[in-house]
Order: sequence, then C-alpha cells, then structure tokens
Amino acid sequence: MKKILVIFLIALCVSVGNVSGQKLVTRNSPSKTTMRSPIAEGPDVWGVFHGRVPCQAMATAMGLDVPSDCEKLKWGFTFYQDPKNHQPTTYTWEGSLYRENVRKGKWIIVKGTKDFPDATVIQLDPDKPQESFFLLKGDDNVLFILDRNKNLMVGGSYLSYTFNRVVN
Repeated sequence: MKKILVIFLIALCVSVGNVSGQKLVTRNSPSKTTMRSPIAEGPDVWGVFHGRVPCQAMATAMGLDVPSDCEKLKWGFTFYQDPKNHQPTTYTWEGSLYRENVRKGKWIIVKGTKDFPDATVIQLDPDKPQESFFLLKGDDNVLFILDRNKNLMVGGSYLSYTFNRVVN
C-alpha cells in the first residue's frame, strides 16, 4: 500500500509540473512589439521600451490633469546614443498623453537611489529639473519608474510601473 501511495504522489507531482507548461528561463529577453509603428533600430539606438502604467497615480505624480475615467497610460520610450562612444544623447516618449506632441529631450545615466546606491538610473531631461523623470534599470531589458525622490513606484495586480525592451 505504501508503494502505491508513493507512486501515486510521484505521478501527481510530475503531472502537476507538466500542466503548467512553463519552462525555466535563465535570463530575461526582449518582448516582441505590440505597436503598429516600426521599432527604431541601428547603432544610434540604445533601446526601445514599452509598458502600461496606472493613469491616475502617474498623472498625480507628474502633476498632470487627466479625465477621471483615465485608467491606464500606454507609453513607449526610445533612447538614442552616440554610435561611436555609446553615450546617451536624446530620447522620444510616445503614447498616451504624448500622441499629438511626442515628448523629446536629453537623457543621462546617473548612479544610485536611497535604497540602491549602486543602481543605474536613467534621468530624462536633466537640463529641466522640474520635468525630470527617473527610470531604474532592472537589467538590460527592464526599466522601472521612480518617483521624484528616486523611490520605486509600486503597482498592483493589473498595472505596474515597468517597461520592457521590445524588438521588431
């Protein structure tokens, strides 16, 4: 009877493991784009990142007025670099709130937050402190929005403050 129970438990564990259909992924990789417009490519492109964020909380953090029924913002960032020395140059920010007038500016890489002193942080518009926007580099393929004090913004089960690298 014990042997049958052990065989049953092993079979159950194996079948449950196969039901999930998930495979172990050892590294994060870029997502395929879901946008209609082509993704910028070439030696002057550092990266293209897309994501959706909670509208009301993001608008409040940025000091923007949005309609009360605004639920989410869909954004895309394209970061450009000098192709010779790979230093940051300019960016474009497209999507909700920036459909008609794509936001453009300069970006730089700075070090650290209060909680992560060695972290890599992207600062948009360093020449305009009142408009600066901060993104924490999680890895080569993920960016997280930081508030003005460079603290992580925390999302919920539906939307987060995360942007993923995309490719064509």
